[in-house]
Amino acid sequence: VDLPEEGDFGGAFGAARMGLIAAENADPAAICTRPPVAGSVAPDPALAGAFDAAHARYRAAYTAIREL
Repeated sequence: VDLPEEGDFGGAFGAARMGLIAAENADPAAICTRPPVAGSVAPDPALAGAFDAAHARYRAAYTAIREL
């Protein structure tokens, strides 16, 4: 996962860019530029077991409260 340095980003910003391209017939290559990257986070396979355990707890809790 790349972490942007700063600025506007996310789903809503992407949707706004797409709207601008459609409404103004703008050049997608000029509008959809990548932000500067501050750093990256790579998956750590050693944490897979901890994730699996936490996900199992989440699924059990969700099942228990789903009907509330």
